[in-house]
Amino acid sequence: MKEKLTRNIGLKVLSIILAAILWLVITNVDDPVKTKDFTNVTVDILNESAITSLDQVYEVIEGGTIDFTVAARRSIADNLSTSDFKVTADFAKLSDVYAVTINISCPRYADDVTVTDGLYQVMKVNLEDLDEKHFKVNVVQKGEPAEGYYVAEKTANTILRVSGPKSKIERIKEIIAEVDVTDISGTFRTTEEPKALDEEGNEIDASNLTFSEHTVTINIEVYKTKTINLQIAATGEPAPGYVMTNIEYEPKTIEVAGERDALDNISSLSITEKINGENKNIEKEINLQEQLGEGIILVGENQTAAINITIEKAETKELTIWPGDIKINSLDTSLTLAYMTTGPISIKVIGPANEIADVTRTTLKPYINLANYSSGTYAMAIGVDLLTHTTLANSPTVSVSLTK
Repeated sequence: MKEKLTRNIGLKVLSIILAAILWLVITNVDDPVKTKDFTNVTVDILNESAITSLDQVYEVIEGGTIDFTVAARRSIADNLSTSDFKVTADFAKLSDVYAVTINISCPRYADDVTVTDGLYQVMKVNLEDLDEKHFKVNVVQKGEPAEGYYVAEKTANTILRVSGPKSKIERIKEIIAEVDVTDISGTFRTTEEPKALDEEGNEIDASNLTFSEHTVTINIEVYKTKTINLQIAATGEPAPGYVMTNIEYEPKTIEVAGERDALDNISSLSITEKINGENKNIEKEINLQEQLGEGIILVGENQTAAINITIEKAETKELTIWPGDIKINSLDTSLTLAYMTTGPISIKVIGPANEIADVTRTTLKPYINLANYSSGTYAMAIGVDLLTHTTLANSPTVSVSLTK
């Protein structure tokens, strides 16, 4: 038996070797080794607590994603995907220069997959002290509501706590939540994600910021609008020797918003401006929102009205009339009038220079009113026709006798 096993031993060994070589050739022909590239593969971080436990935060400055190449038999390589690889950086092994080697493995196929390029890559991080601040959320409107409607209130009753790297927290100027109100015609509630803005209004990358709430609930009040007249008048008297000659104001109409009942009860806004004792022009702005009633909101960015009141120094002019110049009004037809005053009568008027210049004996058109008077002798007040800003500076009278 031993002779049979050892007979032609060399030939038998050669046969085994040739068989192995043939198997390898066939295997490599049917299932050859090939390479496969993977790009932008995210590196998973292990043991973050090694940093966070020190009240520090990190920012990946290099190695957040990597590229690598692997080799494997075609039957394996063709089925490989990113999910088959475990790509990690262990912060427990972070070096003094804040770098850690990235480990690449393929648990599914183990030694059947070999990393041929990109094996010794590192992740570099920047460490900072952890900081946090509290911010009120400001609501920012995007778009415009439907025609005839106005966004009256935008409220987010939330105070957010924001934590992250100290340098980034210090850059935050405000926290906002944007709400799109395009073509909206009624009150509504929504939830939006908060955003951090810097001093210049640019959005800050929130990748390593933590918000106490991921979304913010926002209430949007939308009211109907209405256009009403604005009426501004002067009240009181300027300083002695001065007269008000003109009042101008803008705008003449304003747009307001409110709930239906409040809008139904307003048709105009009337404002009086006191000029008591003034001796010079008045130029000012009035806050219109303060003049509106409760529940009414002024629409638009301009919340004021501009007023210009002209006050001029008055001039006095004296004119002389005669009883025959006086017109008799409402004299009972059964009565006869006789003037007791026979001499001239002085009329003094006061007003702005441009109006005083036009006042003459003819334009005064003096008159007395005798309605409901009976027989007797009377001292009658003389009335005159004056221009808008001209007044009598004296009280002229004429004595008359009425008889049957």
